[in-house]
Amino acid sequence: LEEDAEPASAMGPPEERAGPYRIVEEIGRGGMGVVYRAVRDDEQYTREVALKLVAPSGVDRGELARRFARERRILAALEHPNVARLYDAGITEDGRSWLAMELVDGLRIDRWCDERRLDVDARLRVFESVLRAVDYAHRNLVVHRDLKPSNILVTAEGEVKLLDFGIAKLLDEAEPTGGGELTRRHLRVLTPEYASPEQLDGGTLSTASDVYALGVLLHELLTGRRPDVDDSTRDLGTRPSASVGRSSVAPGAGEPVDPHTAAEARGTTPEGLRRQLRGDLDTLIAAALEVDPERRFPTAAALLDDVVRYREGRPLRVRPPSAGYRMGKFVARLRAAVVAAGVAGAALIGATAVSMRQARIAGEERDVARAVSTVLEGVFVSANPFGAEERRDTLAVGALLDEAVTRLDVDLAEQPVVRARMRRILGSVHQGLGVASRADSLLSSAIAEYEALGRSDDPEVERAEIGLARVALDTGDPDQAE
Repeated sequence: LEEDAEPASAMGPPEERAGPYRIVEEIGRGGMGVVYRAVRDDEQYTREVALKLVAPSGVDRGELARRFARERRILAALEHPNVARLYDAGITEDGRSWLAMELVDGLRIDRWCDERRLDVDARLRVFESVLRAVDYAHRNLVVHRDLKPSNILVTAEGEVKLLDFGIAKLLDEAEPTGGGELTRRHLRVLTPEYASPEQLDGGTLSTASDVYALGVLLHELLTGRRPDVDDSTRDLGTRPSASVGRSSVAPGAGEPVDPHTAAEARGTTPEGLRRQLRGDLDTLIAAALEVDPERRFPTAAALLDDVVRYREGRPLRVRPPSAGYRMGKFVARLRAAVVAAGVAGAALIGATAVSMRQARIAGEERDVARAVSTVLEGVFVSANPFGAEERRDTLAVGALLDEAVTRLDVDLAEQPVVRARMRRILGSVHQGLGVASRADSLLSSAIAEYEALGRSDDPEVERAEIGLARVALDTGDPDQAE
């Protein structure tokens, strides 16, 4: 806001009307002004809108009215399903600017995601809708300048709506000719926690300035807190994955967030969330938050491209190319097929084991049972989606693991030792995936099965206990882990 503008909280009650709009009730307020539910009920048509009433500008009303009319034509032309429309703008009798916008019934994006306990992948899909809307506006030469969770609502149906697109330009841009009071009193419409370094310094703004705000938003959506930024250099002080689980909050990084609460809202544990963020997502967010706009993602489209590439398991463009990295991503994309082939092979080996048992060749049967267990262990452990800090198709792997667990009592009913070992293996894999409750159940039942067989000294029991200790650490119980 302009430094000498009357703050929104000090603004008196509005007149009953603003232009052709009849004010019904207040629905929100912030630094720029107050938002009302209003209805256009003149002779032209009837429409319910969100009417934003801004503090008195103190500038030449004729000059401001001309600029509003010009910008209104530009912004009203933005037609995108994820951008709330600007319908009208004007000035009240007492000199207050008003903006009539599409009325959106929804929750701010961070609360909408948290209430639904969306995991990282689902949050990225919602974020993609935000990026597409910002990219559309950028291609129409409109920069938002104030992207933040409260300006991004999601409806009950899951439709993203960006508010106030271009309003900052409408209120902030000086008249290119004529100078006058408007050019001397420069309005600064921004939210410091989401503003880019060049925006805070009063420098030249570009699409990369919006990208910085998007980076802050993505960090918050995935970790539950805003990034830790060094006050002197404005560099990112802590990688997103490293910030998970930190109870203290750096200045400007928002309210303290309990790490377990944040992880649970994302359907995982603090350790599981750290593993998902480590690597590509760390790199992607850091690139969006570069201090130098020249080193940042230049546009929302470039950021969108790498978010999509991450979700599809392809190499990020922002990462330096290397044969090892690209090969790892290629192998990761094939992981589901490798796991499926391994399961099919294991089933074939299992069928062979049954045939040999029927032939009562006990010694060979034991060898085949060990082979079944060994092959399955290699398949499932190699499918751990967090190995080598590479993303795996966790949905496909998860479905295969669920199927494997449900078939243990059927396929291995007559092989309790093999079944116990498989419970231990599957429990360890679930622990690696961050599915703590399933891991605890499988590992505990494996130990109980070995003890029932009189094999409590089997090395597998020790491995299961180590797995339970890791589960306890993941769920924040170091005493139990010890």
